[in-house]
Amino acid sequence: MEILKGAEVLLTTCSNCGKDEKIAIVTDPTSYEAAKALYDAAKDFKNKSLLLMDERNMHGQEPTDLIAAAMLEADVIFGATKFSLFHSNARRKAVEAGARFVNMADYDVDMLKSGGLFADFEKIGETCTKIAEVLEGKKTCTVTSKNGTNFTCSIADRAPNPQYGRSLKKNSSSSPPDIECATCAVENTGNGIIVVDGSIPHPLLGVIKEPIKLTVENSLVTKVEGGKEAEILKKIWEEANDPNVYNIGEIGIGLNDECDLIGKMLEDEGCYGTLHFGAGDNIGFGGKVKSKYHLDLIIKNPHMSVDGVKILVDGNVVL
Repeated sequence: MEILKGAEVLLTTCSNCGKDEKIAIVTDPTSYEAAKALYDAAKDFKNKSLLLMDERNMHGQEPTDLIAAAMLEADVIFGATKFSLFHSNARRKAVEAGARFVNMADYDVDMLKSGGLFADFEKIGETCTKIAEVLEGKKTCTVTSKNGTNFTCSIADRAPNPQYGRSLKKNSSSSPPDIECATCAVENTGNGIIVVDGSIPHPLLGVIKEPIKLTVENSLVTKVEGGKEAEILKKIWEEANDPNVYNIGEIGIGLNDECDLIGKMLEDEGCYGTLHFGAGDNIGFGGKVKSKYHLDLIIKNPHMSVDGVKILVDGNVVL
């Protein structure tokens, strides 16, 4: 039985699992192979459980009631599912009860062999902290790009949300290899154009071939323009039957220089040189919009400033 290095990183660097802790690995048929690799790597952890459920339909949907109950009893939870459990109530309640949650949404075995898990988490974390310090207390965020993005929103009274890719303390959550620093847009304040030219981590989309132009008014996407991928995005949102899926509620800066855009959510979100807008639910980031779904819209080589202070120039951190 081969023990994959990335699985060991998840158990140590990213979660600091104790030998006697209760470990729940939640998975579904699509992500089972990666979950089983993690389970095998945890051979010396006697209180581990591998919990299999049917695949969900979108990020943020709830697991089964039985799995939600098991999560409440766990010390450490690995969410190795096709669609992320991060924005689910089950995850929130488990973390509030003291659990450490490690999001492994859309993982495959290759991610345990190379890529973002092999980054210097400590060093990148220092940059993440610096950005959070700059975001603190700022009022206005502006994002532009050469491809046409020109978006402004208020971030007044919204605390920055540094995400270090590590869950080392009780009541903590992470999504390795995604290392990012995010901020939460104030509801009804976002306006402008977003041109998605990086990735939309969804099974029907992934790395974007033809840029998608989004018009945003009062924080809601009101128009979607582009080619085939734009039509797919329209359909995804329409079929959600939830007006809040159009809410632009998060702005996140990717900081992991070992990540690449590959169509996998946690590699793509954390990719250095990118920025993502989170559409839909933003409760987990300090916002007020509850939605069935949360979908990330990733752009390449962005410029970003807050109250005139530059943070990104062509995707590079300039602090």
